[in-house]
Amino acid sequence: MLRGNYTPSALTKLKINVPSLTDCLCLLDGPLVCLSTLIINVLCIYHPDILEAIDPTKKLPNLKCFSFTSFGHTYEYDNLIVPLLCRMINLEELKLYLLVRRMDSTYIDGYQLYDQFLIYMTQLKKFTFYIKTEVSFQTVRFELPTNEDIQRSFIGRRYPRVTSYANTQSVPFDGVCHIYSLPYGF
Repeated sequence: MLRGNYTPSALTKLKINVPSLTDCLCLLDGPLVCLSTLIINVLCIYHPDILEAIDPTKKLPNLKCFSFTSFGHTYEYDNLIVPLLCRMINLEELKLYLLVRRMDSTYIDGYQLYDQFLIYMTQLKKFTFYIKTEVSFQTVRFELPTNEDIQRSFIGRRYPRVTSYANTQSVPFDGVCHIYSLPYGF
């Protein structure tokens, strides 16, 4: 709940903690579409029932700076986070802290980040991130990339200095990978 005297069109910067990604999506789809800076901390990310009421293709052209921190693990990176980021076409600064769990998939790497949303962010000047991917196989088994493969996926792209740590056969997961920009900003 926002408190104080404001008009949504006059609000350009907001720093907020919300219990779920649904709250973030509702804010961006509704009264706060005029925001230029959003710093948001989300407790959990899950697939909401209300998603049908939110337009996942509605662009957010006014948003220039977006900081997104999620304190809980999510299986919804591909279904919710990537489409949200694709809406931010004029973003100049992006800061992500994500804990992602994937089933029957692979680690998030530089190729995926670029192909899934960074390619659409033509105005992006600063990208700071920490992404931890935990992978488990149930039906399909993939060969997980090595740490060197992960490092190579960032070469030749417009990334800051990046480091990674990949650990296959990490109990209780089949693999865990940490990727983050340097200097470490979290």
